[in-house]
Amino acid sequence: MTNAMNKRSVFLTSLTLASLLALSACGGGNAASPSNNTANTATDSPGTAATDSGEKVKLTMFIWAGSNQDIVPKEVVAEYVKAHPNVEVTFEESSNSVMYPKMVAGKQADANNPVVNFGYFNADASAKGLNDDMWEPLDPAIVTNMKDIPEAFHTADNKGIVWGVSSFALVYNKDLVKTPPTSWNDLWTNEEFKGKSAMWDYMFYAYISPLIAVKGDELGATYDNPEPAFKFWAEHSDQIGTLVTSNDQLKGLLDSGDALIAPFSAQVAQTWIDGGSPLAVTYPSEGAISFPYSLQVVKGSTPEQQKVANEIINELLSADALSRYAEATGTPVTSTTAAIPDKYKDDPSFSIEVQSKGINPDWATLAKDSSKWKEFWDRLVKTEL
Repeated sequence: MTNAMNKRSVFLTSLTLASLLALSACGGGNAASPSNNTANTATDSPGTAATDSGEKVKLTMFIWAGSNQDIVPKEVVAEYVKAHPNVEVTFEESSNSVMYPKMVAGKQADANNPVVNFGYFNADASAKGLNDDMWEPLDPAIVTNMKDIPEAFHTADNKGIVWGVSSFALVYNKDLVKTPPTSWNDLWTNEEFKGKSAMWDYMFYAYISPLIAVKGDELGATYDNPEPAFKFWAEHSDQIGTLVTSNDQLKGLLDSGDALIAPFSAQVAQTWIDGGSPLAVTYPSEGAISFPYSLQVVKGSTPEQQKVANEIINELLSADALSRYAEATGTPVTSTTAAIPDKYKDDPSFSIEVQSKGINPDWATLAKDSSKWKEFWDRLVKTEL
């Protein structure tokens, strides 16, 4: 792709992160097997964390697996370690739903030896991490590229930075679905999808949040009182064919027609479509789920690890890196200096108008009450499947 950086405005109020940022003020790829890929080379650049000591600085970076999510992070880290001989970065590739519980367990076992030191986290994991005191503040003196990201996407105390915002919409098999869905209501009541919907286990923002948004008043369901929403899904559990735990599993079900529809990332689905999958994406009339992505440093990392993590995050936030990430994954990015790739200029997920209609989950409550929500899901819904 071209590296020309065309300035563009980003959708601030339309992608409100009020619930996520409110939590911080009070203070999620495939479930693939972890990769042991390690970046480590042998040229030097003076005056950096890696050359302040003769000892090797070793870090583990969490990245999302599949759907081209690993391309840019690995390229950026490779360039960084080429200039820093005392730095070694190992990658853990998985999904937030798999990795975050491991991070919590690791913190409980040894708070000074985190499972990963930094990486990519979705809105759900970011909010849980704020609630669980999981994040170290970023250093603005090092992460200078934060200046190109509007304040609406900064968290209190700089405990992370929102670099991109995707949309969760309805993904379906266009070859087998007779009438394309138009509304979230299609997910839970459309007879064509009975027993043919696939949903990510415990990914409540993908099917409870839209239910609260669309039918909350009718059901008496709110984020503080979600039980009516879970009871509604229990009554409509015959719509659910499969619960999934990885992108590859979901893609296989949709490609084969074993599942016809799923609430999922429009951006990840687009990479599948670009690769030849017989799928399409519908942005529901009530709005898609606005889904922020952050870069964060994990608490318990050493000062040397934190400095290296900050320096790499700064490179990941450069206009060039973010533009390349958007090109590879179809993810709308928040930097005012990053260019929209030509192939996505007409993509609805990059549209201010579409994003302005987005549904914004209450990430703070989702994080705070996650155990209660899981109990409702297990007791009321999964027992009916």
